[in-house]
Amino acid sequence: MSLAVAMAGAFVVAGPATPASATAAVANTHPAWATATADHGVAAASTTLTPTVFYAGQDPAGMTAYARAVSTPASPLYHRFLTPAQYHARFGATAAQVKAVRSWLTGAGLRVTSSDKAGVTVTGTTPAIQKAFGVTLRSYQVKGESHVAPTADARVPAAVAADVGTITGLTTMPTIMRPASLVGQVTTSLAKGVTGAKATATKTRNGTTFLGPARCSSYYGQVKDVTDPPFNGKQNPYVTCGYTGSQLRGAYGVTRSKLTGKGATVAIVAVYGSPTMLADANEHARTHGDKPFRDGQYTETVTPDQWTDLTRCGGPGGWAVEQTMDVEALHAMAPDANVRYYGANTCRDAGLLKAYQTINDTHGADIVSNSYGGFVYQTTGDEDPAAIAEFNRLFAQGAIEGISYQFSAGNCGPNDPATLCGLVSGSSTLQPGFPDSSPWVTAVGGTSLAIGAHNQALWSTAWGSNGWALVNGAWFPVGWLQGGGGGTSSLFRQPFYQQGVVPKELARTLLDGTKVANPMRVSPDVSMVADPFTGFIVGMTRTGSDGSTSYVETSIGGTSLACPLFAGLQASAMQAQGGEGFGWANPAIYARAGGHAFTDLTADGPGTSEAQVLPASEGVPAFVLDFGDNHVLKAGRGFDNNTGVGTPSKSYLRSFRTR
Repeated sequence: MSLAVAMAGAFVVAGPATPASATAAVANTHPAWATATADHGVAAASTTLTPTVFYAGQDPAGMTAYARAVSTPASPLYHRFLTPAQYHARFGATAAQVKAVRSWLTGAGLRVTSSDKAGVTVTGTTPAIQKAFGVTLRSYQVKGESHVAPTADARVPAAVAADVGTITGLTTMPTIMRPASLVGQVTTSLAKGVTGAKATATKTRNGTTFLGPARCSSYYGQVKDVTDPPFNGKQNPYVTCGYTGSQLRGAYGVTRSKLTGKGATVAIVAVYGSPTMLADANEHARTHGDKPFRDGQYTETVTPDQWTDLTRCGGPGGWAVEQTMDVEALHAMAPDANVRYYGANTCRDAGLLKAYQTINDTHGADIVSNSYGGFVYQTTGDEDPAAIAEFNRLFAQGAIEGISYQFSAGNCGPNDPATLCGLVSGSSTLQPGFPDSSPWVTAVGGTSLAIGAHNQALWSTAWGSNGWALVNGAWFPVGWLQGGGGGTSSLFRQPFYQQGVVPKELARTLLDGTKVANPMRVSPDVSMVADPFTGFIVGMTRTGSDGSTSYVETSIGGTSLACPLFAGLQASAMQAQGGEGFGWANPAIYARAGGHAFTDLTADGPGTSEAQVLPASEGVPAFVLDFGDNHVLKAGRGFDNNTGVGTPSKSYLRSFRTR
């Protein structure tokens, strides 16, 4: 699938408009996993599908061109954003297109279940679906599960071919997105740990329960491990207990700038919604000396009565830590920004696409932070190309309206199935994640960050850790554990803003070493702190085994942390430039590459020779963890596939004009 097709979402291959019975194929609606060898027989007549037909709209090529022009500083259209109404009048579906598509679907015997300006969702059983879309549905065995799919691409009446952009949902394959693999230092009731050690519950000075290691440092290097053997010839510090908002604001130059994100609205998109999110965020702020949300500063869009796929998606509890950290980290970095939480009703593509359509059609935010992801190539069935196209169309619509989309880049480096984290994730090959590899979004990678006693950044490295366990008095290597995601996409061509910044050899080399003729999209774009061993203190309400509830805190990381932190930094950058939004932020980010706004992280920079210790707990030995080794993703001079253009320096906010 070419970048132009994926970005525009134009999948219809039109045939000659001859008789009324003529049809046209809609490309990429037959999944690659539905093969003859996987065929398991006819689909049951009672099988129900709920496909969505997305409208082609007006001038998709012109829409792509406008999105680029409005986001490029040198363009005469730069920042001439359109309102949602203006966007739909110029590029959206016409009344005639909507009428034609709906008439075709209802006339074919399908029932409309929902619709918006992007498309219409219908439902029907096997016979009706086959008739409406000109397909034969079969059952296929994939990884021991049976899923229904068409044997070939869908076909639509030639009379509506020009009105149809693409179609999703013609299979029962549950392509899902997951939280960006939240990683705790140790196993807690909030998050699964790296080592499996049980968290020790202690009381802090203000009486808050902290779940974490028995010994840890409030700032980097504060407490050294003098009981275990030296590692690399020296005694190393204990891991940090988790940074606070004031520490992070100091390290990234926010405190010095006196900016607070005032005037910016940041949306957080996740799945479902924790009922204690606002109360937890306010308690977290008070505990660490920050301001709770003002009345009306925080809002939620959640519809619990419409939640679906609870078991497959992990349920509300499986997403609660993710969304709680997103809100608290964003508020910590930009205390005066307005925060709007949007909870999708399912972790499937359809629920998340619906959330983005809502944000775009209401201009619900200036910046959208997303700490979840999946893969284009998965062991249980690849991502739907039609859904990829619709994600990209929505991100381009956001660019036109002045809305900036950003995604966490993941926590498993190149997502290598040969590693434990890659195997568990379901990745079928070395690859960057999706949607973070989309050219239309800002991919936020991970760093390790050392913050000193006075809230100053001592050093940053690319996030990637090897581990050593203390066995019989000696440090025994346990291998590579985790690191920030990234790499060269095999799907998306190189976007214009990466030209001249991304090394040509990197853009033409896939993660498995394959050389390609055309330069491709490389992620991440930027990076911020994600290492869970230099993580962020997160607090939320926990229900104990006795049924009682209490507010507890623990340290959590992952690019799930980096993404909302960068969103908060962008909110203050908006304030610095007089409240003007960024829209598609990447052109402006790459225009600053190589300058003082970013710190270039290299393989031999400060911190790469350092290590820290996670103390022994509950029968699990002490661990040593190093910095800067991220599997096949390598930090280097200039842009690299480990940290992008680098990490924002204390001068980042000063690079935006202040009015």
